[in-house]
Amino acid sequence: MYYISGLLPDPDIPYTPTNAHCHMWLVSLGFEIAWLTLAFATVPVKAFVENYMDAVQITLSVSRCAILACMVSIYWWSAIPKEKIDDSDEEERQGLLSSNNNSSNSTEYGTPHAKLKGVAHPRTGDAQTTTYLDYIIGFSKLFPFLWPSESRSLQIRTIFCFSLLLVQRAVNIFVPHQLGVVVAALGPGKIPYMEIMFYIIFRALQGQQGVVGSIRALLWIPISQSTYRRLTSAAFHHVLLLSLDFHLNKRIGEVMSALSKGSALNTFLDGLVFQLMPMVADLWIAAVYFFIKFNALYALMVVASTWMYLFVTIYMAKYRGRARREMVMREREMEAAKTDALLSYETVHHSGAIPMEISRFERLISVFQTAEYRVFFSLNLLNAMQNGVFTFGVMLICYLNAYEISVNLQQVSMFVTLLTYLAQLQAPLNFFGSFYTQVQNNLVDAERMLDLFKEQPTIQDRENALDLESCRGKISFCGVAFAYKGKSQALKDISFQLDPGTSAAIVGESGSGKSTILKLLFRFYDVDHGSIKIDDTDIRDVTLDSFRSHISVVPQDTILFNDTLMHNLMYASPNATELEVFEACRAASIHDKILHFPQGYETNVGERGLKLSGGERQRIAIARTFLRSPRILLLDEATASLDSETEKQIQTSLEKASEGRTTITIAHRLSTITKADQIIVLHQGRIAEKGRHAELLAKGGRYAQMWNKQTKEEKSPQ
Repeated sequence: MYYISGLLPDPDIPYTPTNAHCHMWLVSLGFEIAWLTLAFATVPVKAFVENYMDAVQITLSVSRCAILACMVSIYWWSAIPKEKIDDSDEEERQGLLSSNNNSSNSTEYGTPHAKLKGVAHPRTGDAQTTTYLDYIIGFSKLFPFLWPSESRSLQIRTIFCFSLLLVQRAVNIFVPHQLGVVVAALGPGKIPYMEIMFYIIFRALQGQQGVVGSIRALLWIPISQSTYRRLTSAAFHHVLLLSLDFHLNKRIGEVMSALSKGSALNTFLDGLVFQLMPMVADLWIAAVYFFIKFNALYALMVVASTWMYLFVTIYMAKYRGRARREMVMREREMEAAKTDALLSYETVHHSGAIPMEISRFERLISVFQTAEYRVFFSLNLLNAMQNGVFTFGVMLICYLNAYEISVNLQQVSMFVTLLTYLAQLQAPLNFFGSFYTQVQNNLVDAERMLDLFKEQPTIQDRENALDLESCRGKISFCGVAFAYKGKSQALKDISFQLDPGTSAAIVGESGSGKSTILKLLFRFYDVDHGSIKIDDTDIRDVTLDSFRSHISVVPQDTILFNDTLMHNLMYASPNATELEVFEACRAASIHDKILHFPQGYETNVGERGLKLSGGERQRIAIARTFLRSPRILLLDEATASLDSETEKQIQTSLEKASEGRTTITIAHRLSTITKADQIIVLHQGRIAEKGRHAELLAKGGRYAQMWNKQTKEEKSPQ
């Protein structure tokens, strides 16, 4: 069976003999030679000639020796020359300064040119090809969530649940044994009351639906909920902490799907502890029981049958895992397409793309159902093969026991015990088939969630970073250079300084680096060269949370949560009082407008705040700024998308918000920044000009050209 299973096609890698195969062949060859030597030494040759069965056995053994010897010879013949060729090729590929591997004593793990004889093709590292040891290492980040360390009562519950598992294992032995005792005690004129009562009690305690299993399941509910809560919360927290570059590249539907897989991991962990481990224990206990109660042949049959059953399950699960992964991927694409279309509702309608989106979604459904069919087909095929293997094993054991009963080696009651125990074993074996598939499914589902945990933020606090307790608002850019990954330089040698309480405006054509300066200042990215300082302290030397607590941003397009106005206003300052919220809204010139809404401050703003106009959303953002009361205010083209009348109103509110604060404004309309203490003109990532409005106009440079162009456009008739 070992040799046959080794020759079966593998869904992951092509068949390649390894050192393990060769060693097994050598061991088998030694065993066959020893058996032949012993046979010829103890039995005369004449006996083999007269007894054809002995002659057949000798012939088969000699044939096995010849085959094994040929396999070992072919392996050595094919492996040794290949190793020499690979070595020479490797030497040809070595650079002049590369180390000589032949003279080195170092060991390389995971190198692409590993020089090990008979190494199989590398595996791909997914749920089917990765070993469970690899998964345990991968799950090491999740182990802290398994033990309910925050609750002593849950810890006691956990220990008690494991104790009940041991009780269940003992009960599983007593049920078939007691049934045999009952059958042996039955007879004319006898009613074995006590034996029957014990059997009923054991039956009541047995199984997942029995008294012990039900108590264990009830006690485990809060433990499982605690694990799920901490695991899902940790994943959500981890994703929120990831850097801007991750969130710019993500597909929201795919990430949402991955975050929802906490239940898959929770199910996997519960099944591993309370189903797989007890099942394996039951199988070993069964083998020991048959060995003691019957004989070694029964134990061997049970072990062989269960081994074949498990092998078929695991082998077919590899193919099923492939199909399952394909189905999950197609489902993820389908969900992502649906989410994207719903999030882009307005764009879909503006573009008249409803038929295209429906056609695309239907096409994805069709592809998904094709993959789903393969999953269900393979499941039914697996069930049929499992049943066939187990039925064949039961047949052999039943015939053996029936024969022993016929020759008075066993009692009829033991046949009943045997059948009961076999039926009892079938339940965990059948469960293993579905559980192994479930494990594969859960691992496939959870792979993306585990990938999220592997993602690390590119912007993190330094080891000795300090909290920025207070901030005066002085900002210094010192020779800053920066390039987005895989792109050309966005900023080159940027240097300027803002004193506390002063304002600066950054202008320039699209792509000149205006928004990049704000992203670097907010530390969404770290500079490649130079430094950014707050109060003469490099922002990389202070903690992110403490540094950002002194900054507030008013973006060009304010996104609000689908909640009430009061919730959105207090989002940046949860401890603000209602009176403080009203004062902030008055300062932002939005209080009276809110009072005229039907539900006032309890008005729901809709998805992304689309129930409000652009000017109203901007005023809400400004009111947040008043509530937050930062020392540094960043205005990212906060009025660029508004009409002229609304822009003037918002500009008045922004001037109020900027009083006494260090302010950096990215402006498209130059008329909004004429009062700035400093205007920085960018061109192709460099500072082209710097100064006040009047100074720059007097220079007649790039800023003056931009001013004249905008002035003409505003004066020209529409």
